[in-house]
Amino acid sequence: MEHDITLLNFDGAYNKQSFYRDKRYNWIELEAMPNTNLLCEKDNLKLIADKLIERGSSGGIHYLGSGNFHYISYLLQSRIKKPYTLILFDHHTDTLPSPSESLISCGSWLLDSLQDLPMLRKVFIIGVGEEASQHIPASISNKVVIYPEKSLQSNLITIIQSILNNIPTDSVYISMDKDVLDKKDALTGWDHGTLRLKQMMKMVKMLFRNEDVNGIDICGEYPVNPTNDYRRQDKDAIEKNNRANRFILKCFKQWLGRDDRSSAMLDVI
Repeated sequence: MEHDITLLNFDGAYNKQSFYRDKRYNWIELEAMPNTNLLCEKDNLKLIADKLIERGSSGGIHYLGSGNFHYISYLLQSRIKKPYTLILFDHHTDTLPSPSESLISCGSWLLDSLQDLPMLRKVFIIGVGEEASQHIPASISNKVVIYPEKSLQSNLITIIQSILNNIPTDSVYISMDKDVLDKKDALTGWDHGTLRLKQMMKMVKMLFRNEDVNGIDICGEYPVNPTNDYRRQDKDAIEKNNRANRFILKCFKQWLGRDDRSSAMLDVI
């Protein structure tokens, strides 16, 4: 896979963070595009796809902004040309029906992916709420395996080994919504799970060691607005996410062989 970092600026979240500034990155400006927050018209989704192609974004690590834009994962995965398995870290299933056939949403994109993307063969959702199974339609249940957040209190190595043993394809795509994390490690605009950041990255490290990773996306930024510059709690939340993003990126770059600097912090994962 390619190793470029791409940041999609839908909501200004990354203007207030610094984790990427000393790296080589691709910035795609989308803040002025209408009708993209939570719900996106499929005509606009095509425009976003064209913009990604125009800016040379293909593969690598994509930062998507807040969880309201997680549906961009559908777009990124649609470009995969060989069978793959999706490993999704998320506190929600994102398998609710879209309110209209002309729309894709942050809550429907996984259902759309399973229905529309022929190369997507199986999905493992890690860290969802305990009621998650109620939101998996029968039509896709044979392709979805869920690991609720309470199950993660047991041996994580056993869980990830079970996932590795049941991946039916030669490659995986990793999608991460930071709402799966405990609030000690990240803050988003949604309800949170209880997975710790280092626990999540320990699981991801095993995926890198054993599988061909053909793409990564990350979302779950804290909502930004003009008051963020003045309210201490907002500034603290943004900095917490900045630290989480920096740690995630350091891990990925080390495992991809792009960071020559050794890091004891990463070696303990």
